[in-house]
Amino acid sequence: MALVSGLVLVGAILQVRRDRQNRHRIACYQAWEVQLTDYLFKGGYERGSFGPIPHADRWLFRNFLARYQSTLAGQESEVLRQLYLGLDIHLSLPRRLRSRDPRVRAMAAQEIGAFRLDELTETPPPPVADRPWRWNPGLRIEGYLNLVLPLLDDPVPYVAHVAARTLTHSQDLRFASPVLAWVMREEVYQRERLLRVLEGFGPGLLPWMKDHLESPDQNPEPWILFALLVGSHRHRDSQPRLLWLLEVPHVNLRVSVLKSLIILADPTIYPKVLPFASSPVWEIRTQAARALGVLGGPSAIPALLPLLADRVFEVRRNAAQSLVDLGRAGVSALTWIAEDASADRFARDIARERLEWADERGHL
Repeated sequence: MALVSGLVLVGAILQVRRDRQNRHRIACYQAWEVQLTDYLFKGGYERGSFGPIPHADRWLFRNFLARYQSTLAGQESEVLRQLYLGLDIHLSLPRRLRSRDPRVRAMAAQEIGAFRLDELTETPPPPVADRPWRWNPGLRIEGYLNLVLPLLDDPVPYVAHVAARTLTHSQDLRFASPVLAWVMREEVYQRERLLRVLEGFGPGLLPWMKDHLESPDQNPEPWILFALLVGSHRHRDSQPRLLWLLEVPHVNLRVSVLKSLIILADPTIYPKVLPFASSPVWEIRTQAARALGVLGGPSAIPALLPLLADRVFEVRRNAAQSLVDLGRAGVSALTWIAEDASADRFARDIARERLEWADERGHL
């Protein structure tokens, strides 16, 4: 009984303490939001003073600045970065990156990316004992990204994910190889989320991948990411490499290449895509059905009509959608199929379904 009473008392004390911290955090944030508005937009930064920050609240202020840094751009973003650096909050980053608390490690890695600690700065030199980098006035602060690199092997997936995002947002291709290796072995996050990480490197990653990846015959998985990144960046210079990859007999690679070719929408490659409409693999036919409409225009109608009778619904649906997207010519073809009693039953059904779908949305 005494033990239960003691646990209840400890729990109540912890809850009261947490409530008090939350109220204090909310009060600080409300006050700082007003000060930040004056500092950024009413000339406060020109006077060089944000206002006093109690030493005990500096960790809270650090989180406050990181929260707003991601919402700003241009001059305001740079002013906020200088405010962060001027408070010397970043001096504790090497220690926080080694913290036993994963939330602290993740926050430290996020700060390095948010405040662009690898870029030029004019901040005064830190104490010699606290210099983890080679500091020079007006030159790049070096060393922080190298400290983030080991976090790619962090046992907590979220920490490794934040570290990868920080490294990619630096757009420093020195980190392309370890980040790509982390992406390839990552099993927690979906491919789309990992692609968002790699997009942080920008289109400059694509030439690097061309030069450094193994042959797609030996290891096609990284080339799948390459193909999808080409689409994400709409990188037309990589289209010849996409067409080369289209010749590799790997289903997921061909599907990814076709997705990106749809985004690039170059009509001159229509003849190269046309044969994939008759692929024995339905995933490839599904993407080919969309690609033909985008690349071929009305001239693709004869190739799309047979796909309306495909045995796989996704192929029929994409072919019908491609016809709808072609406008009057495609809708006329769908209407002809829908009203033809001698047409394939599945083709008539999907034609009617797409026509109704388009009519409901005012696309007819």
